[in-house]
Amino acid sequence: MSREPNTLKVRLHQIRLNRDAKSLKVFLTGDWHISPIVSSQQTRFLTEALEQTKPDVIIIQGDLVDSPVELTRETTLKKLMRELKLCAKYAPTAVVLGNHDYITPIAPIEVRKESSLTKWNILCKKCGVNLLLDEWLDLPGIRIFGAFQEEDCIVTKSPRTGKLRYHESPEAYEKKAEAEDFINNICSDKVNWFAAHIPLLTPKLLEKLNGFDVLSFGHTHGGIVPRGVDELLEKINVHGGFYSAGKKPFPRKVRGMWEEKKGGFVVINSGMVGTQFCAPRPLQRLNFLKAA
Repeated sequence: MSREPNTLKVRLHQIRLNRDAKSLKVFLTGDWHISPIVSSQQTRFLTEALEQTKPDVIIIQGDLVDSPVELTRETTLKKLMRELKLCAKYAPTAVVLGNHDYITPIAPIEVRKESSLTKWNILCKKCGVNLLLDEWLDLPGIRIFGAFQEEDCIVTKSPRTGKLRYHESPEAYEKKAEAEDFINNICSDKVNWFAAHIPLLTPKLLEKLNGFDVLSFGHTHGGIVPRGVDELLEKINVHGGFYSAGKKPFPRKVRGMWEEKKGGFVVINSGMVGTQFCAPRPLQRLNFLKAA
């Protein structure tokens, strides 16, 4: 049974930089959550969207599968490889991983980083896409840093029970980012793009990422806002939602594009499925109303 929203569409955002740079069309996608509960609707949509937009660069923002266990399913692998090869056919493609790609979201949560990363490296090479694990990708007119948010940014161990649970730790990622020499890798004649899965937008991290023209993320699934309402909210510069993965009710900054600081923009992709079972049961019905 499919748990997808009944509307998928492309949103166009135009970003004007305050300096000379080559004009580029960047296609953001992600949160595919490929698994038995996701139908073939997204494959048809992705094909149509790429044909419609004809991008120069494609960035996949993580959570390609619903669990690393899916990497052992032949049906999932076939669909995943078909979609990755489709992206590679249209444009150079960068891939960042999300928490569902290497952490098993069951109780207790299992971290399977080592075995999963090996599989992802092999898979991406076969499909002709670029897996970025804290690495830079140089392309004509654009330089992309793909961040890998380690498990300590996503899960924590209960001191009482010893069990792992999901969380989002901006402090853990701030500490990790301190080791990166971002400033000396910024190119003045290219678009400088930072891509990660979870939008850990703290003032300290934003300062560390100063110099990037665009910061892009996924993970939040648009905040479960019914279709039509999300466009209205963005027109009045409200980028929140009702509920989102890993967030409290009425989260802010979970969808769309805005200027975070002068000359620096944030883009959060809504993904191709709703938050599914991450949300409280009464809100799951809204997944069928929102436009991903």
